[in-house]
Amino acid sequence: MADSCARAVEPAELRGRTEKWGVGCALLLGALVLIALWFRFHALGAEGFADDEVHKWLAANRYLRGQFGGDDVEHPMLMKTLAALVIWAVPRASPEALTRFPGALAGGLTVWATALLGRRLFGRATGLLAAALMALSTTAIGYHRIAKEDSLLGLFFVLCLWCLAEAKAAADDEREREARRWELCGAAALGTAFASKYFLFYGFALPIAYLWLRPTTRWRLPARRWAALSATALAVFLALNWTVLSPTTWDYLLRYMRGEHVGGDRGVSESILFTGRIYGNLAFCRDATPWWFFLAFAAFKFSPVTALLEATGLAWAIVRRAPAHRILLVWIAALLAFSAGVSAKYGRFFVSVMPAFLLLAAHAAVILPRSLAVAFNGRGGNRAARLAGAAAALLAVASETTAAVTHAPHQRLYLSALAGGDRRLNWFLPHCDYFDAGLREALTWVAEHAEKNAEVASDVDWSVRLYAARLGRPDLVSSPILPDLGCQLSRPCYVLVQPGRIYRHNLAALAHLNATAPVHVERIRGEQAVRVYRLGPGEPLFPESAHLKAAAR
Repeated sequence: MADSCARAVEPAELRGRTEKWGVGCALLLGALVLIALWFRFHALGAEGFADDEVHKWLAANRYLRGQFGGDDVEHPMLMKTLAALVIWAVPRASPEALTRFPGALAGGLTVWATALLGRRLFGRATGLLAAALMALSTTAIGYHRIAKEDSLLGLFFVLCLWCLAEAKAAADDEREREARRWELCGAAALGTAFASKYFLFYGFALPIAYLWLRPTTRWRLPARRWAALSATALAVFLALNWTVLSPTTWDYLLRYMRGEHVGGDRGVSESILFTGRIYGNLAFCRDATPWWFFLAFAAFKFSPVTALLEATGLAWAIVRRAPAHRILLVWIAALLAFSAGVSAKYGRFFVSVMPAFLLLAAHAAVILPRSLAVAFNGRGGNRAARLAGAAAALLAVASETTAAVTHAPHQRLYLSALAGGDRRLNWFLPHCDYFDAGLREALTWVAEHAEKNAEVASDVDWSVRLYAARLGRPDLVSSPILPDLGCQLSRPCYVLVQPGRIYRHNLAALAHLNATAPVHVERIRGEQAVRVYRLGPGEPLFPESAHLKAAAR
């Protein structure tokens, strides 16, 4: 970063007014936001819908008809409302791009919000470097390019924490009216975050952060003020997400959390493949994905340089525990505590805490020169320290940019060399990284080659139905890869096997299919994204033992 951006004293104590950007830093930040938006919007429809995204598309179209029920009510209204507005405004564009537009826009704006929070916590240099990492990280780009609520949640929770930090600083400066304004803005941002995704545990992070900050500040919030701020957040939440008041919504949510097959058309994912092992992945189960799931994601889904800086920044924050560090530590701890108590985990959940890790990485790159200067006294040591810090920052940004460019438009399919590189993609977290990429193209092949009224067995029922209709093959019959349900119609059956959808319920079928060669393989970056098998009429999908077990159940 420019010298003018790096000279500011690190304000980790959260006192005084936030330093101004200055013309040079403001222009740099604007350029980073524009670059981030380009990466997120460019070829946004290059990948076909994932199963989850199909339901967003359908729900957004129902919203335009004034229908707010149906499936997908386990998620709040905000993203679907925004998608509906985009569909209404640009009806002829790609359905995939239209549905993903709100998340991609939120991802680009998160670059700006991360810079604001970073500047308040650690100064302009850290804010700009964190913004650069957020803008150019291949994982940030890839996960912002899917139609899921996590991008919106991340944006508004970053803004909420920025308001919290500014309120603390204003109160310590006896700028009481300003502190109250920041508090209200933070409550509104929190309500909007929860109208984006029901990650209500983040609400507990705020009083915990306040209590941990209390010994370092004169900022005080009496019970009456907490009640008023909570009421503000609730009012914003209900204004943006009023369907939560419907009894049918609560009935659906309870059945969804119990793992019931609500609506009968969801992709079944009671388990998930992570680090080569299948774990339970319902809300509450005994064999859950391990609690360190998100720490592994932070380590292996960014470049090795970024991961090293993240680890350094996290260790420094734990040791130093300045007010700025406490906010980030509570933020990370909230997600880890949630992941320890609730079994269901997906890579996209990391999006809401990603700015915290990238802020710590940027902070480490900025404080590194100071630490080295202490170790190497004298002018030569200071010069070497500055060069080391600049090199670390440039290496992190350059490595993330290189990965983002070389993996486009499939930026999620990056895996760090620390985990064995891209060749181990199918070992780490293929469900979330593929997110059904390649399925649309595989279905295109099936539509061109399948017999009339053929059956298509998969774990993405609505995706098959949607694309079969779009490809002019509404005659194709979709069925699940389940015993006594898949390939049971005495007609040719095409089975779609995806490395991202290997579950306990289909393991026997996949092992059975492996004895034969697929009739088609859809590849992405040389890897098998979808294998297509053809079974003749009456040919079993599962071995006989699986049918017997299903009958016994």
